[in-house]
Amino acid sequence: MKSGIYKVEVTDKKTVLLKSLDEESEQYTFPMSEFTHEVTAGDVVEIWLEGIKWRTKYLEEETKSAKSHLKDFKKRILEED
Repeated sequence: MKSGIYKVEVTDKKTVLLKSLDEESEQYTFPMSEFTHEVTAGDVVEIWLEGIKWRTKYLEEETKSAKSHLKDFKKRILEED
């Protein structure tokens, strides 16, 4: 796996299938537990290696799924309380 921006294609209980958005269109599986947010098929995420640990970031402006935006909004509200 390499750092980059990926679209979440498929999720199951433990893994996520990611497809790169660059011209190479590579696919990788990634552990669901490594995400810092709840991922849904259709989400666009950025993944990079920081030391020996993979980091993830939900790219709200790139994700077109209303369901994903709603989940992210609810999580932010609950974290503020």
